[in-house]
Amino acid sequence: MSEPLVSVGIPTYNRASRLRRAADSVLGQSYAELELVICDNASDDETEEVCLELSRGDPRVRYLRSPSNLGPTANFNRVFGEMRGEYVMVLSDDDWLEPDYVLACLTELRAHPRLALVCGRARYLSGGVEVRRGVDMQLREDSIERRVLGYLRGVDENGVFYGLMPRAVLMRAAPLRNVLANDWLLAAGVAAQGEIATVERAGINRELGGTSADFHRLTATLGLPSWQAFVPHLVMAFEVLADIGWRAPVYRELPAPRRARLALAGAWAAISWRSLAWHLTMPAFAALGRRRHGRWAWSAYERLTRMLGAGRSG
Repeated sequence: MSEPLVSVGIPTYNRASRLRRAADSVLGQSYAELELVICDNASDDETEEVCLELSRGDPRVRYLRSPSNLGPTANFNRVFGEMRGEYVMVLSDDDWLEPDYVLACLTELRAHPRLALVCGRARYLSGGVEVRRGVDMQLREDSIERRVLGYLRGVDENGVFYGLMPRAVLMRAAPLRNVLANDWLLAAGVAAQGEIATVERAGINRELGGTSADFHRLTATLGLPSWQAFVPHLVMAFEVLADIGWRAPVYRELPAPRRARLALAGAWAAISWRSLAWHLTMPAFAALGRRRHGRWAWSAYERLTRMLGAGRSG
């Protein structure tokens, strides 16, 4: 029997300097039966040249360029729709995979049919130095509620979002919504469909300091109201409530009372109370000290926001 096709999708915008590393890590996988789909969101740097060179050098590369910037969420959804493999995953354009990532995840998925997704445990780097390891997410319960709530209570940097899964699982959880916690919503929708496992032998390297490094940058990038950056976890809790409660089709198999209970419990689980308290109190502190110490106070606020809140930034 022929091996199943695996699709790896990379949505990209103006990351020519790092995109090649990400693409090379996909094309250098020990599992060769794959395609690489790159969706370029109308970059105005050297991204097009890099991608054309990659596609000329390897027939497994499909390069798709938008004539205008669609926004990051729409570009992710385009990637979802373009991947043709039986198994699929996405990769950030500034991250890169260890050579056996796809094989390790695929082997685990095929050995355990109850699994909906398998991901590797990430190494987080800053300036080439490992800062910390990602969460070891194991959601092996039979209950939909326990898996979804276990995910929402344990999610931090959300390495699950970059795991390998059957294409049918991704498409049931899609589309990605243009809201805070959009990656949480999608990953929770995957957890609703089956078990999730993290395998140590599947290595993924992730750079710190991207779009979701802080909520102010994230809301600006997504085109959301700026006030959401000051109470992000309340906004995220509402999005979880809405998605589970009435918006996402993947939860419709649950009877209405169970779905309502899960929506309320999920919204509560999504709130980081420590981070919420910080976001509510520190802008006032910075405003009070703006005359004499405003610049220092706001700089300290942004640094601590990244430390306390960005790990659960959606």
